[in-house]
Amino acid sequence: MKKIPLILLLYGVISYSYCQKIVNLSEAKKAVENYYYSGQYHVDLQKALNEAKEKIEKLKLSKNSTVVFDVDETTLSNYEIIKKLDFGYEHRIWDAWVLQAKASAIPEVKKFYEWVVSKKIKIIFLSGRDSIGQNATIKNLKEQGYTTFDTLITRAPAQSHLLIAEFKELEREKLAKEGYDIIACVGDQWSDLKGKFTGIKVKLPNYMYIIN
Repeated sequence: MKKIPLILLLYGVISYSYCQKIVNLSEAKKAVENYYYSGQYHVDLQKALNEAKEKIEKLKLSKNSTVVFDVDETTLSNYEIIKKLDFGYEHRIWDAWVLQAKASAIPEVKKFYEWVVSKKIKIIFLSGRDSIGQNATIKNLKEQGYTTFDTLITRAPAQSHLLIAEFKELEREKLAKEGYDIIACVGDQWSDLKGKFTGIKVKLPNYMYIIN
């Protein structure tokens, strides 16, 4: 999975205008840490999910109503390894982390997931992770309590050239052709929510990286 790490995001912000005040990189990283540790992250998560519940409650559901969930920083948190990498990214280390299946459930999303399941709505996990991590990801999800779902979709080698937004739109289109009625998509990246067959777009906060 290609990510734009924090350091590049900050460079972009700093380069936006020479008139802007330059933020020291170490201070910017501290600000990100404070956001996650202060509780504001969880407040913002809950707000987004509460709004999603309200919107879903207004829908007329069918037996094929489906919510599509992203995995990383949506249903599972990788903060542990991201912090160890000092908010950077190294493909080899990331792959090893995925295969360990150690990511933890994000509590607010887990409760929202349980609410969706209670509504008899189908669940699909759609991840930008490479297919080599398919089995480990399924294990990780189930061990963290995400036990009810139709399938997990990951990227095959032949899809590696696609941008995440393109890949996910194509997979959602396939799901729609199979009869799934996608009423909502939940993700931490706008690329999780771009394109057709998204239904309600549920954008969760992520200040650690951006994926196109």
